[in-house]
Amino acid sequence: MTEMMTENRWYKILSNTTPERPVDLDDVIAPSRESKTRGELLFPDMDLLPSTTLWERDAENHTNIGIRIRKKPEAVCEIARRLSAAAIERNVVPIILSRVDNCGFEQFGFRVERIPDEELAAKAAEEEIRKYWALAIILEGHEVAKLS
Repeated sequence: MTEMMTENRWYKILSNTTPERPVDLDDVIAPSRESKTRGELLFPDMDLLPSTTLWERDAENHTNIGIRIRKKPEAVCEIARRLSAAAIERNVVPIILSRVDNCGFEQFGFRVERIPDEELAAKAAEEEIRKYWALAIILEGHEVAKLS
């Protein structure tokens, strides 16, 4: 049952890929006075931690692959389609490792991990994410066209 649900997820992503983009709310909403940075997630002071189900993994009957994004791709929609097709055909789950604040894959429902820009910190973050998600390989975003 889990395998079918996972497969349906990729069909949904594949059917929703379009070059049309939603309005970026960060551009239309003034930043709050408390936060100086865009996209900062603030948790209120409390003794409770966020639920671990926020980071729940899919069924382990697939292979996770990393896709490194160093700059926002021009053809995000086309790459999303190719990755969704690979997920269905090859039973892989792409995890996006992005050095860009909004790389474009978020709108399609891909799992996106934010990587720092500084090279040493980026390598450390990628290694930690590679271990956590058990990534079999990390491909450069521009190499996705080679997945066929």
